[in-house]
Amino acid sequence: MNIADGMCYAFIVTATDMIPDPTHDSHPRSRRRRTLRPAAVVCAALVGLSAFSTLAQAQQGGPGGGPGGPGGGFGFGGGAGGPGIGGPGFGAPGAGGPPPGATPLSLTPGFVNPGDPSLPASIRPDQVPPSAAIPDNTIDGALPYAAPTEAPMPGLDLNPIRAPELVLSAHLTEDGPPLRSGVVWRVFASTPNAEGKLPLVARAEGGSNTFSLEPGSYLIHCDFGYASTTIHADVKAGLLQEEAILNAGGLELSAKNGDGEPIKSDKLLFDVYMTDYNELGERRVVATDVPAGEIIRLPARKYHIVSRYGGVNASVRADIDITAGKLTELELAQNAAEVTLKLVSNSGGEAIADTRWSILTPGGDIVTEGVGAFPSFVLAAGDYTVVAKHDSTVYSHDFEVKAGGNGDVEVLTSELAGTAPEIRPGFDAE
Repeated sequence: MNIADGMCYAFIVTATDMIPDPTHDSHPRSRRRRTLRPAAVVCAALVGLSAFSTLAQAQQGGPGGGPGGPGGGFGFGGGAGGPGIGGPGFGAPGAGGPPPGATPLSLTPGFVNPGDPSLPASIRPDQVPPSAAIPDNTIDGALPYAAPTEAPMPGLDLNPIRAPELVLSAHLTEDGPPLRSGVVWRVFASTPNAEGKLPLVARAEGGSNTFSLEPGSYLIHCDFGYASTTIHADVKAGLLQEEAILNAGGLELSAKNGDGEPIKSDKLLFDVYMTDYNELGERRVVATDVPAGEIIRLPARKYHIVSRYGGVNASVRADIDITAGKLTELELAQNAAEVTLKLVSNSGGEAIADTRWSILTPGGDIVTEGVGAFPSFVLAAGDYTVVAKHDSTVYSHDFEVKAGGNGDVEVLTSELAGTAPEIRPGFDAE
């Protein structure tokens, strides 16, 4: 039961006590009291409402909550309370406000008049200092962004407006994947300069590449080994993608000796020619001095291949077709051997320096010449005559070269020109 319920109950009990017993209606005083009962009830109700309002003001800090009088009731003035209303009252005698443990009286904002001068200044809106006022959160416009405190992440482009871009990719065939390496791009403007040449605008190597270009017309040259092509591109705003179709393949060359073993020597080289002839009756050279095992990129067509083992007379030729998008492997069989010449005083002895050498065909034609203690030559299989000259003395002998029979040929100083030389392993004497 809250304070308001207690007040109403107390006053109703007081009013009920004023109703006479029916058995005493004949008493004159009793009739006077019965006549005044409605007025007493109304008076009690008014007093209760007044006390309720005064108690609300006292809870809100108003002036009506002074000390009670001797009866323990509630005063109605701003100072000390009067005699009070009869009854035990609420709280300690002479003290205003509710007793300890009582539930405080709660008032909603609708019961408070903001302009009431009796309200404490702390809850009157017109008396709140500006420093305690609720801030105005109204946004008149868009708030500005705070200045960045850190640098943008690497690779983050804060300016989406950029020059037109040309994306280029190279393919061996139309349906083949893009090449990832070995491509050289050259971008030329389509309008010649004052010298009559097309200006080089950009260059890049690798696989696919992207170029930022001004709007215009360009010629793009794509190189991939010995294969190349040129495409045209009209660059406008935005992104343009172009593909260069090379229609090319790969060729890997190697050779083996007569014994079937691969030749692993830096003296083994290859030349690549076109199969047709020019006006001079010569084949057009495509590539020269290609080492064994190296892959060369060529346009798809037929080629003439020459394998050179050494720099004398050991060579093999063949024609080969290159297929676009494929790697072609060609192994040629050489019929040659590498020989080392020595002029010695006795078999297995030390080679004599300052010796001049000549290797002749059986008919006397010079095949090759050299100077030194032990020169080496790669010769095609066949019969040869070697002539050694030291000081004024000339020595000669005949020998045969067999495919794959690498070895030494020793010429003894005791054997003058016209005598048969000693043949070391790999060669046979005539």
